[in-house]
Amino acid sequence: MLFIQSISIGYYKNMRFPQYANERERMLFLPIELNPHKFIGEEPTKDNMLDCEVLVQYEGFWQYPAQMHHNTTRFRQFGEEIFTEGSRDSYKNIRGMIEHIRLSKEDDAYRVRFCDEGYYSFSCPSRRRGHNESYNEKGSPFSYQDRLNETAFVLKDGDYGRIIFNNRYVSTETGIWCYERGVYNVINCNKAAFREKMFYRKKPDHEYTNLLTLR
Repeated sequence: MLFIQSISIGYYKNMRFPQYANERERMLFLPIELNPHKFIGEEPTKDNMLDCEVLVQYEGFWQYPAQMHHNTTRFRQFGEEIFTEGSRDSYKNIRGMIEHIRLSKEDDAYRVRFCDEGYYSFSCPSRRRGHNESYNEKGSPFSYQDRLNETAFVLKDGDYGRIIFNNRYVSTETGIWCYERGVYNVINCNKAAFREKMFYRKKPDHEYTNLLTLR
């Protein structure tokens, strides 16, 4: 089973100074406080919140000069349907998958890939180009695209991996720029090993960083 924790911090251009950046960089992990009322889709019982192939915890923040405001906590269960490359429809991928992440299962291990989810989006003009593992795979949504799509790590049983990335977005209505710093913490273990503070490690077994230089 995979446990995934997604931490997203949004901020405006005036928050790009070092003291604010340092605050964002310190937020690498959070506790997992399971709550059946915060699950996307059908609400599980307290006994089957971990009955899935992949459990994702979403934590959203917005950074202001005076505080780091916590916007939302959500959980989502996935079965084996998550083991797909998705489609070329970014909005469909964001609604039905894990943004920027593609998963595949290899025996008892999981391959975790990082991709440019905003490639087709007008609201995300920053582009990640380069290594595309599916470039020559006919029928893949990544085929023949100069679009980042690469393995971040392969997690064997008990392994812990972390992905750190950033993005820049623009409102199609107002034209205002905003920014995001994101973290994905990922652990491969059975549900009996679940702990509230299972992500509390500064140095995971694997770490993948993809940070753009954003103006």
